[in-house]
Amino acid sequence: MLKDYYEILNVPQDASLAEIKQQYQRLLLIHHPDKQQQNQSQQSGPASTFLLIPLQDIKEAWECLREPARRDFYDSSLKAMKLRANGQVNDDIDLDDMDYDEDTCSYISPCRCSGEYVISEDELELGVDTVVCSTCSLIVRIHYEVANDDE
Repeated sequence: MLKDYYEILNVPQDASLAEIKQQYQRLLLIHHPDKQQQNQSQQSGPASTFLLIPLQDIKEAWECLREPARRDFYDSSLKAMKLRANGQVNDDIDLDDMDYDEDTCSYISPCRCSGEYVISEDELELGVDTVVCSTCSLIVRIHYEVANDDE
């Protein structure tokens, strides 16, 4: 399951890169293991309800969201995951019915809104099987068979 990096960093999905970077740096300072030891020794009273976010999750979120291309891909994957979780897949498409673009190494199929569904070979290798239209919110499930390298 895909982690929600926006939730991890506690920023809105439309946050600017500067806002994301500022929050990332703030969370690093708060959740760094050395800081945790200091905070625990300074607390005098009932146990804090403060939830520790794993440092690796914070760093992973920053690495993904700081690069525009990775962020765009992540955003579309997150949207597809949420729609899929809600059962909102609008149609099914067979991979064989999609056009292949050799320049981008991806498969493309038109949407009824004049946008298109695009899925890359890399996404297919990762097991991605849902795609959100490039211009509207429709989502389709791509059906394909995983190639067996042994054959």
